[in-house]
Amino acid sequence: MIIAPILYMVKPGVDEKIRQFVKEGGSFVTTYFSGYVDENDLVQGAYPGKLSDILGIWVEESDALPDGEENAMVFAGTKYPAKILCDIIHPESDGVEVLSNYEEDFYAKTPVITKNHFGNGTAYYIGTSSEEGFYDSLLEMILKEKKISGVFEKEYAGVEMTERVNENGAFVFLLNHNNIEEKVTAEDDFIDAVTKEEIKKGEIILLKAKDAKILKRR
Repeated sequence: MIIAPILYMVKPGVDEKIRQFVKEGGSFVTTYFSGYVDENDLVQGAYPGKLSDILGIWVEESDALPDGEENAMVFAGTKYPAKILCDIIHPESDGVEVLSNYEEDFYAKTPVITKNHFGNGTAYYIGTSSEEGFYDSLLEMILKEKKISGVFEKEYAGVEMTERVNENGAFVFLLNHNNIEEKVTAEDDFIDAVTKEEIKKGEIILLKAKDAKILKRR
């Protein structure tokens, strides 16, 4: 899955790599202000430029909203604001699925979020700016669709979890960005890569404020 919001400049070769990625089954997510110019800041025809066939859309116009004004959209049964800029979008491919329309103004009932089936993959376009709840909902939908899950099933606010795998094994990095101690429950058997302490599945891992740990899966 590739997430590239406001991909304003598309340098040579970038669109080919994205095109191949999606054709082979990947999911690509981008937003308004994408595909506008090349590496020399020159406009590349109708928006979103070289990304048009991947996204399956044509952006006729962009409506910049005055400060404090909003449009609206409904996604997954919930109403969200459409702010800052609203693209006037036209589906250009038979594979385009409209996931949400604008609710107000002269472009009410026209697409704001689209999903294009391209090759074996999908490409999503978000034609406006919204709030965190919308992005959480959209990305959760795509992650489930692609069967992408987190390092641990349970999430901990302010605790970043990443995993790196190489010839030496699988290593989980826990980073506590909070100013207080956090308790994380181990969901596998680990060895602390620094202290060599063994950690059993179900044990509590203490992360001091701004602390970090590197755990090797057993």
